[in-house]
Amino acid sequence: MIPSSRLRTVLALLAACLVAAGCASTLPSKFYTLTPMNAVNATAGVTPVEEGDVLAVGPVRLPDYLDRPQIMTRSEGNEIRMAETERWAGSLEEDVSRVLVENLSSLLSGKHVAVVRWSSAMQTMAPFQKRLAVEVLRFEGPLGGTVILKARYALLGPDGKKVISAGESIVREPASGSDYESLTAAMSRALATFSRDVDAAVLAR
Repeated sequence: MIPSSRLRTVLALLAACLVAAGCASTLPSKFYTLTPMNAVNATAGVTPVEEGDVLAVGPVRLPDYLDRPQIMTRSEGNEIRMAETERWAGSLEEDVSRVLVENLSSLLSGKHVAVVRWSSAMQTMAPFQKRLAVEVLRFEGPLGGTVILKARYALLGPDGKKVISAGESIVREPASGSDYESLTAAMSRALATFSRDVDAAVLAR
């Protein structure tokens, strides 16, 4: 019969080995970011604020389940899966806002519209003519499948209350592969399509 003191020592060493093995097998995290659309077809140049309209983009809101460090995917049903080692390089909500500003800046660069990022401090001090508020309802998909972006947008007057126009877009973008790089690339393309929808709405007003 093994003495209790020796048994405790053996169990402690065994636990330490298991912890060490677990740590050694942990995969390193990978980090991803969304990319803006290709601007080769956009008109070169910057519109001075005093020579055209100013479009302030924000707030851009995402569901809580999406705005977290881990990348979320959706199964064929309603199951949401979280990837512990596949992560966003920063806040997804902030990244979506950044890419929207860049995309719209490219699309509107030659149409006398300057695009800036809105903040609550701008409500009383910025000379913008329109503000774009965006609510993302869904923005994910299965690995190797189709990303779905469902978002509502409202074009508001400078007081932030008068709705000039509003709409909802549903964009479906298939991924070119079954990895997370392909998934995030498809998300970037879906955001580019949504940006074109918004661009059309802004120009129509």
